[in-house]
Amino acid sequence: MSLPYDMGNAGDMLKHGVLAEFVRWQCESGKSFRFIDLFGGEPEGSAVAEVARRVRALPDGALRAAQSGIGEGRYYGSGLVARNTAANAGSGGVRVLTADRDRECRERLQAAGLSMLDEEFPQCGTGSGHYDAYAAFGEIAGVLKDDDLVLLDPFGEFLRDKAPVVMPQMAEAAGRAAVLLFALNLDPCNRVGRRFDALLEQHLPGAWRMTCPRLPAGTGVKGESTYHADVVLAGRPLPEHGGDRDVHRLRTRLAEFAKHLASILDPSARWLEPRVIGG
Repeated sequence: MSLPYDMGNAGDMLKHGVLAEFVRWQCESGKSFRFIDLFGGEPEGSAVAEVARRVRALPDGALRAAQSGIGEGRYYGSGLVARNTAANAGSGGVRVLTADRDRECRERLQAAGLSMLDEEFPQCGTGSGHYDAYAAFGEIAGVLKDDDLVLLDPFGEFLRDKAPVVMPQMAEAAGRAAVLLFALNLDPCNRVGRRFDALLEQHLPGAWRMTCPRLPAGTGVKGESTYHADVVLAGRPLPEHGGDRDVHRLRTRLAEFAKHLASILDPSARWLEPRVIGG
């Protein structure tokens, strides 16, 4: 399948770095939990030269360890990042549940050893006759378990078309479990971008937000010169401002990862560092 972006682009690395650090943090606490990836996508892809360089430039950490195939030119998607991170953590564990609208993509996810969403949530998101990840999220938001982690990784239409409906569902889910949102933001200063800020303030105060700005064209990596990439982490394990010592450890790791990634990508580091929504 030809994609309009390269796996492992700047936004992917930010998203997967946050995911890997959160999974490692949970597993180090001895927790076994579900990681639910509703927009599964490809389990892995070929890493273009610049993506491979960036991953190899990361210091030892959760994401660098999870991307163990980079030496063979493979970049892993979210499900494999979560599974590999849990295996590397040495305690706790994660059960990956994933889905995708595309049948061939679902087959590749299964072939990679990942479990399908309908194994635990039968017929979830299929009321319209085909799988709809947004509908699936609406169905599971109110029945998540305490330590679940849900990833919402939609395409560019999310902020324009879906955010006003999905953000209240995120707030409901975050009252039970943890939610990681990856959102492509065309222009933070236009009407849609400003509405996104307002929705975050209204529904997810206290959540953590990290932003990777657009990179200049010509980096050699498709999919990172059009959108700003926002990563939002919300949920019960993250009290406002991260005052708990254990939560502070996670935030410190995310800040360290952000600084390393910024030095590799060369944007302004202040945009990548985690900040508290409404703080």
